[in-house]
Amino acid sequence: MDEIFKQALPVLQKLTAAGFEAYFVGGSVRDFLIGRKIADVDIATSAFPEEVKEIFPKTYDTGIEHGTVTVRENGTFYEITTFRTEGTYEDFRRPKEVTFIRSLTEDLRRRDFTMNAIAMDAAGRFIDPFRGKEAITAKQICAVGDPHERFHEDALRMMRAIRFVSQLDFQLDQATRQALQENKALLAHTAVERKTTEWVKLLQGKAVNKALKLLVDSGVEVYLPGLQGKQEALLQLATWHFSKLQDELATWLLLAAAVKPESASQFLRAWKLSNKTIQVVSKAYERLMDYPEEWTATDLYYAGEQVLCLVGSAFEIMYAKDGVVNELLKQYGELPIHSRDELMADGRDLMAWTGKAPGKWLKITIEKLEKEIVQGRLSNTSDAIKRWVVDEESR
Repeated sequence: MDEIFKQALPVLQKLTAAGFEAYFVGGSVRDFLIGRKIADVDIATSAFPEEVKEIFPKTYDTGIEHGTVTVRENGTFYEITTFRTEGTYEDFRRPKEVTFIRSLTEDLRRRDFTMNAIAMDAAGRFIDPFRGKEAITAKQICAVGDPHERFHEDALRMMRAIRFVSQLDFQLDQATRQALQENKALLAHTAVERKTTEWVKLLQGKAVNKALKLLVDSGVEVYLPGLQGKQEALLQLATWHFSKLQDELATWLLLAAAVKPESASQFLRAWKLSNKTIQVVSKAYERLMDYPEEWTATDLYYAGEQVLCLVGSAFEIMYAKDGVVNELLKQYGELPIHSRDELMADGRDLMAWTGKAPGKWLKITIEKLEKEIVQGRLSNTSDAIKRWVVDEESR
């Protein structure tokens, strides 16, 4: 048993000692069987929320309406969720009602894919009523029960299916793939923010190329922001070397580089990204689309370290190049200054030396100073800058 499960065993043991069933479930069990690193564990129990709260001295109602109570054990927080069934779904996402039950099998029956519907008890024994282990061995993603019903319950499960293809290098079984193609229009009802989360995970998976081809083959791109009619761009994206991908921002830069939108900022805004992300990625996109044969000192300075990292990373992924980021950062590091804050003079100095009041001239003069220093024509010392400013005034 993995160490992360051993650390959580006291939680299961306290629940079972009180007369209830308790199991590890979901992604942690799946990843244990696959051999992937486990991020955290989920625990399911036959104990109802109020019963869980009687067993543990300190609890938090983090999702009690859905049966989830968080407890603290040995300094670690664990979410414990009561076995449940779900009523009919509304807006292709949320169940209208949740009913707490005592049956593990019925709880597993409501889950999305068979590989996620496996439980493990405190002794390390698996409860697998829907043959999830068999699907994992076959490297297949199979819906629990009728895939049409699962996708109607929560349309995002279709994006999750494609994301798992990317992360696990699995494939959809025939029934699940057919249901994906027939129900993809339901994604029109799914919030963009939820699709964005899945998209980032998809592009960061080890089989992203396979997942992107599946996405295009199934026509799901039609229901993603700004990707309507962009099948060729996505297939091009699928040929790039994503093994080099390390930065989430780079996922958005690469997508923009493939799609080539008229406005990168508008394209990114449609994905509901933060203003900071939009600003940085848009700047990097402009630089990537106008990638210089040779970077000048001014190019490097005005790009800045973050944009240079993004542009260099994207260039490596698009063209299977090595060392681009390191070379750009090396050149950037050799600049005399890296920001206006490093100038050995400020606006107050310039006004004192010239006797002039604040005005537009100040901004223009400082910009000229930056270029002179960055290009190596002026030393970044107070005396040298003062002489240059005075000479500039006399001209």
